[in-house]
Amino acid sequence: MPEEAGYDLTKVIKEMRRFRDSRGWQKFHNPKNLAVSIAVEAAELMELFQWEDCEESFKKAAEQRQRVKEEIADVVLYVLSLVDVLQINLEEACLQKLALNEERYPVTKSYGKALKYTEFQK
Repeated sequence: MPEEAGYDLTKVIKEMRRFRDSRGWQKFHNPKNLAVSIAVEAAELMELFQWEDCEESFKKAAEQRQRVKEEIADVVLYVLSLVDVLQINLEEACLQKLALNEERYPVTKSYGKALKYTEFQK
């Protein structure tokens, strides 16, 4: 993946709103419903790789590329819907979280380890 993909989600968000609003679905787009929908769609994405080892998961992703793309899009669209409803600046939220993770997972303690940051304090 290119280091700087240059994604601009403005067009996606506008189209997502148009799609939702033209169907009168605004009333269903509340934080609880959208959070549940994110989890449901994430589970559908996970189901594609269930029982596969790491190597097989790459093979399966290649074989079912279109389905994987659709499930990823479903997750992202629901995340964008939730961000939109809650008026959260997604870029700012992500950058703040990355900064927090930078503090929680210093390279000297976390490099090559799959531990939660709380484990470093033990």
